[in-house]
Amino acid sequence: MERQARRAQVLRHAKRIFARKGYHRTNVADIIARARIARGTFYLYFQNKKDLFEELLEQALSELTRRVERLRPGPGEPDPMDQLRANLMRVLSYALAERELTDILLNHSTGFDHELDDKIQDFYDRIAALIKRSLDLGIEMNLVRVSDTRAVSYAILGGIKEVIGMLSRSPDADPSALVEEILAFGLSGVARPELLKFVRARGEVAGEASSRESSFFGPKLD
Repeated sequence: MERQARRAQVLRHAKRIFARKGYHRTNVADIIARARIARGTFYLYFQNKKDLFEELLEQALSELTRRVERLRPGPGEPDPMDQLRANLMRVLSYALAERELTDILLNHSTGFDHELDDKIQDFYDRIAALIKRSLDLGIEMNLVRVSDTRAVSYAILGGIKEVIGMLSRSPDADPSALVEEILAFGLSGVARPELLKFVRARGEVAGEASSRESSFFGPKLD
């Protein structure tokens, strides 16, 4: 068997074992038994278990990063909402196609090696930065309310991670339906339009009362 094909075979079998047993409970003997190779063959491709695990993480991180594209505003470009929808669809479809890698990334990849932990955190920071830039652009276009976009970006990222985790455990999950739910939640939360109107009305009343108070008693001090 060609060297690259054999290496890919080892990675494929190791991915399934790590996803099922976790990093700590998996050893090289498990991997070579599943891949049906000699121990010496394993060490032709990887220095140790950690080296192989890093390769799997790098696969997952690079594939997910490739699927998240920066929004492109302007004439001739797709509607920003459609671009966002396409990003989410690519990410969720990948999670569905690569359940073992997704499970490893979400559940078995932190807490045993600081270097790997930093690499994973850097990946999530990059995704949050992409979300933040999208929010900042939305504010500039008067489509998104003014907010702490860094905090909101991590809130959105956390929600998407949980949805991906749910998707990876659900054999019949529909990623397109989940994309629409994520978008709806991001745009309006869980409130019905009637509640949003009521909250806005109360805010306007409170603002008018505050204005009257300031004019009666002088400037209001914070």
